[in-house]
Amino acid sequence: MEQIHQIYMNSLGITFYWEKTEGIIPNRVQLIIKEIGLFLRLTELKDFNYLIDESIAKNSCCENCTLKNANCKFLLKTPLYPLDLSVTMNELKEIKDLVYGTIFKIEMEIYLYGEGQN
Repeated sequence: MEQIHQIYMNSLGITFYWEKTEGIIPNRVQLIIKEIGLFLRLTELKDFNYLIDESIAKNSCCENCTLKNANCKFLLKTPLYPLDLSVTMNELKEIKDLVYGTIFKIEMEIYLYGEGQN
């Protein structure tokens, strides 16, 4: 049975590495958002982070409208061209936290255990 190595988690989802008998698979991250799973490289995560920022900027009019933040849905593009997600503004902010937190933790590990070591 395969195990996981958790990277980051929030109320909307989780990111992790799959662990095989040889160790973790470091070049791909499993991103679970609600019932959707995406298996992405770090570059694709960074692309997704950019797409999320674009979507927040594009859909941030009426920022104080609680109805819009909780109920109105719009499409969020993903780095996987044929796949878009239908999300609310509140969900978008949680996805942003999940993706950004994952990128931060991965890059911190790369620095600490790679180029940052003496």
